[in-house]
Amino acid sequence: MSSKKIAEGKTKIVWSTGDKRVVLIESKDDITAGDGAKHDIVEKKGMLSTETLCNCFSLLNGEGIPTHFIGRENERSFLALRAKMIPIELVVRRIATGSYLKRHPETIEGTIFDPLIFEAFYKDDEFHDPIMMWRDRRRCFELYQTKIHWSKGYLYDLRPNFIIAPSGHPFGKQDLNELSSIACKVFLILENAWKLLEVDLVDLKIECGYVLGRVVVADVIDNDSWRIWPGGNKSQMKDKQVYRNLEETTIESLEKIRRNYSWVAEATSRFFL
Repeated sequence: MSSKKIAEGKTKIVWSTGDKRVVLIESKDDITAGDGAKHDIVEKKGMLSTETLCNCFSLLNGEGIPTHFIGRENERSFLALRAKMIPIELVVRRIATGSYLKRHPETIEGTIFDPLIFEAFYKDDEFHDPIMMWRDRRRCFELYQTKIHWSKGYLYDLRPNFIIAPSGHPFGKQDLNELSSIACKVFLILENAWKLLEVDLVDLKIECGYVLGRVVVADVIDNDSWRIWPGGNKSQMKDKQVYRNLEETTIESLEKIRRNYSWVAEATSRFFL
């Protein structure tokens, strides 16, 4: 049976398979920033991203974390259980940097969070994925801009019925707490794996979905999903932030990005040694 394209995003394509319960996810060579305003092609990025995500998901599966990952299909694709995606980006932070400092200007960059900081961002392109905050009194999520102090960035309310869980109840505070618990467990597993390689996992972004009524880690976890600082040194970062920081892209700068992604793919292969 020939595959049909189910969905295509900025960096991946989801294909059907002969099994309606399973999809094929292909990584592209595209790299983007600024909600797609910045866009380039990095040679072999799709292959390197697939290597990285397969290493990460294999590690999580081995640690008992429920994921949609089945296995690698070819150099740039993997098989996964078809999931009903939850339209929320889950972010876990160990070290203060990036947009967190804009929302919390009183925080010094490099501050280490213990316990971890968890944040949830609703996937809304128009408002650049605003941060979600649950309000018990109002029984809803309030959404705020991500790049100014949270007290001044209110956008709109998001009622719990924005998504209906498989059990039939509207998505609410308890569901978000479950996602927070899963995201923090994922972070700690990956943080420990990186720590053994003398690399600091600064923060991590993942997504989850429902498979047969169960919450699983889904989408991808690759070098676009985190900040990593080898030796704890921000200047040695190997992640997508290097691309975000480029004032202009050149053949040389894109080659540096490729080398970084290659370094990460090789490093994550050592998670199992």
